[in-house]
Amino acid sequence: MPLTGTLDARTVIGVEPVIARLHDHVSRTDPGGVLGVCLVGSSVVGGLRPDSDIDVLITTRRSLAQPERQGLLTHLLQTSGGQATVGPTRPLEVTVVVRDDVVPWAYPPVCDFLYGEWLRDELNTGALPQRHTSPDLAVLITGARQHATCLSGAHPRDLLAPVPTTDLHRAVHDSLAALLDDLVGDERNVLLTLARMVVTLETDQIVPKDRAAELVEPTLKEPYRSTLSVARLAYTGHVPDDWTRRRREARTTADHLADRIHAHRPATWRAT
Repeated sequence: MPLTGTLDARTVIGVEPVIARLHDHVSRTDPGGVLGVCLVGSSVVGGLRPDSDIDVLITTRRSLAQPERQGLLTHLLQTSGGQATVGPTRPLEVTVVVRDDVVPWAYPPVCDFLYGEWLRDELNTGALPQRHTSPDLAVLITGARQHATCLSGAHPRDLLAPVPTTDLHRAVHDSLAALLDDLVGDERNVLLTLARMVVTLETDQIVPKDRAAELVEPTLKEPYRSTLSVARLAYTGHVPDDWTRRRREARTTADHLADRIHAHRPATWRAT
């Protein structure tokens, strides 16, 4: 099936080959009985950067069988990211969700298959992506319903139920601790993700990381504002992404943003 939908010119030039190969594989093998394939995230809303992952959401009728998991994983290991053997390429993040797992909605939702480059080392050992609960899926589905480019099948607005605002907010809070644990060595992305969490909690909108920083920066005092600005400019390629001399500022800014996120947590919620 041909690619369909309207993409930003940079996206078409930069990612169509790797997306076309993935779409061809999914079209030929039909893992799980595919109901829809769409681009989500920064590639759709104009925030794609040279090293950005390309986010793909696949909705299926049923859970992937083991041979289907292996086939999809093999394809992704060959075509995604800097270690791909087939190019041109970009890093892919591919999420497969079974429609009946999320319609009707239940929290935490179940992800049927997840691939990302940060999982490559583990997956290269022979492990297969398996079903697991994933609070982050609440954010992904919300963003997909708001902004998605369909490659084939139905749009997420027609396939997937809306995520209740309380569960969207809960997902943000439930992923906070693990995100903060990843700060050292990934300062830029963690700070920008924290900014995006703030925007999500305050507007219920899912926006690109750099746009989130633009929205949050004016509300911050120094030195938090400058530190978040450095993260944004590093993400857009305007300054080096070097945090060697900014570790302390990154930590204090991350803690400040985390406190702002915690302030949105209802007192009635039990600790999770």
